[in-house]
Amino acid sequence: MFNWIREAIHLFFAHLGLSGQLLSFVSAVATATALLCTGFVLYYIIRLILQNVVKIANKKFPSKLRTALLNERFFIQLSFLLPAMIIKNLAPEIFGDATRSGLLFAALINIYIITNVTLILTAFIRAAGDVLLVTDATRDKPIKSYVQIISVFFWIIAIVLFISILINKSPTAFLVGLGGFSAVLMLVFQDTIVGFVNSIQLSANDLVRNGDWITMSKFDADGTVEEINLTSVKVRNFDATISTIPVRQLITDSFQNWRGMEEQGVRRIKRSFLIDSTSIKAVTPEIREKFNTHSETNLGCFRENIVKYLRERKDIDSEKILMTRLLPVTEFGVPVEIYCFANTIVWKDYEAIQSEITEHVCVSLSDFGLTLYQRK
Repeated sequence: MFNWIREAIHLFFAHLGLSGQLLSFVSAVATATALLCTGFVLYYIIRLILQNVVKIANKKFPSKLRTALLNERFFIQLSFLLPAMIIKNLAPEIFGDATRSGLLFAALINIYIITNVTLILTAFIRAAGDVLLVTDATRDKPIKSYVQIISVFFWIIAIVLFISILINKSPTAFLVGLGGFSAVLMLVFQDTIVGFVNSIQLSANDLVRNGDWITMSKFDADGTVEEINLTSVKVRNFDATISTIPVRQLITDSFQNWRGMEEQGVRRIKRSFLIDSTSIKAVTPEIREKFNTHSETNLGCFRENIVKYLRERKDIDSEKILMTRLLPVTEFGVPVEIYCFANTIVWKDYEAIQSEITEHVCVSLSDFGLTLYQRK
């Protein structure tokens, strides 16, 4: 039906004086170019219609998945498919079924269609992953890892189909002879496979979730987990830098996860102060009467007073452990440690509470005749 196009192009170049193999080659290239130009025109028309329809639908009926598909260029890739299918069906009639140029063009268009379909599938998978990452039930799961492994699986299938087209054998026959090549594939995708297994372990053991605050000094990481993929975990540190931790290290090495603190809504305060041992004395009647304490030393009275002060603060959780204790005496003095929990996990507020307590301790020492150790 459309072979007249090939004949017209062939006749046009023959009139220009071309002949023999050169005429056949130039005619084939010109025919393929004409087909591709037609395909690009169809692509732009379909893309324009499809994107406008989707945008209008998104305004009237908002959808997270539709928005994610737009962001991942799913509809752009989809716009390529129909022109490619039309060209695939037209090619045999224009080139002829058994011509060398027809067979070559058919192979190339088949490879293109496989690539395009793979890009469509992976764009859809990425979009679905983006939606899952903002869904309450799955936002803390390693969705990126699953998306990557599924995408790798699709590309493996595509590569098998590419090779089967190039060697002109069915994919089944190619896969049967792939046994000896499997070891090479395992080596090539070793990191991907290991990373996927490690991601499954992270998720199954609930070690790390998206949004967790973790600390891992080995990699200078101290911040919020933003992404868990097949090979690494991306952490945005509180100083706005980004640390990348290999997934395997989170399985084999130790790290600190602050999720428990965040779930309980409290954060521990643990500060110690070195008291000059020469200032520790028996409590005077004036101090005992003023602060209504029962200790035999001014240091003991000081500790009782600090506990009372902490219990009176509304931003300290009095139901959790709250105490002052003496640590082992050192050559620099007697360490006194404050141990309690602030009723907030907001970093700024927590630091303000901790600073106020430290300031109160420093000011209160003189009321008890105590002094901080200070190296001279």
